[in-house]
Amino acid sequence: MNLDDVYNWILNHKNNYPGKHQESQPRTLQSYKPLEAKAQFHIVIRATAEYIKEKMLNGNGVNLKEFGAFTMEIISDYVKPLQHSGFKMTEDLDIQRADRKHVHKIRPCFIPDNQFKYFLQRYPGKEEVSKPQSQHSIYQKGFGMNFCNAGPIAASCYLGKDVVQSIHYSLVKAIQDLTRLGHDLHIDFGFIKISVVNKDLKYKYEQSFINRLNQTDYELKMRKSDMATSQHWRATSEEKWSKSTLNNLLTRPNPTQVQENYEKSMALKIMSLDLNTAEQTNYSKNQKVKLPALNK
Repeated sequence: MNLDDVYNWILNHKNNYPGKHQESQPRTLQSYKPLEAKAQFHIVIRATAEYIKEKMLNGNGVNLKEFGAFTMEIISDYVKPLQHSGFKMTEDLDIQRADRKHVHKIRPCFIPDNQFKYFLQRYPGKEEVSKPQSQHSIYQKGFGMNFCNAGPIAASCYLGKDVVQSIHYSLVKAIQDLTRLGHDLHIDFGFIKISVVNKDLKYKYEQSFINRLNQTDYELKMRKSDMATSQHWRATSEEKWSKSTLNNLLTRPNPTQVQENYEKSMALKIMSLDLNTAEQTNYSKNQKVKLPALNK
């Protein structure tokens, strides 16, 4: 079963997966018309995949509640001490980072949640990520972990935040139920493919995505922001949102053109209604119309 089959399973079992995702919900922007229930699943999960991908490319992991964590492991080879590494104080720092770039490698991984592990018989190593000593929370599965925030995803889809949360919850619950029932699942998020065959979980990241992770130095990826500290705190959320890939997921329509098309469609409906309800008469055939004489 792929994602489309999972959507059909959820919509066909309304009693097991109740919520706002079962019906078409209004959009936050009036220019967009409401979508069907299945189309809402497609657009929200696509936006969720873009959200996770963007966070990972910025050096952060994402934990999707009760499903798993999308994170990365930094593998570093042996590094010589400073006095033996030929460190030059006069050399530019970017050049030195490029010299030792081959030392650090990033390996993306997926760690299933404990509730999801309960329904699995086999999955990749229990401790794929070496947890740093500074992280004391049991929910931290890697470096710079964030929970999957439904706010940016809802803003990119022009849907309510509660609708996105309902879709996330029902999708994770359906994946757990289908795994428990012994169904084979093939979940494709675009940049990662997760498969559950005979309750054996395997995943594979796209090679192009791995190459993008390793294009720049990991020290640059782990930074909170590319801007200076003073600029980072002065920047508004609108400026940060404009740089996000989620902002360009759906193009905003021209409101003037949308209003004109709406008025034209309403005028056509009124005209068709008048033609359908008009009574057929023979008044024009029986009545003699006297036309004015033409002046020659």
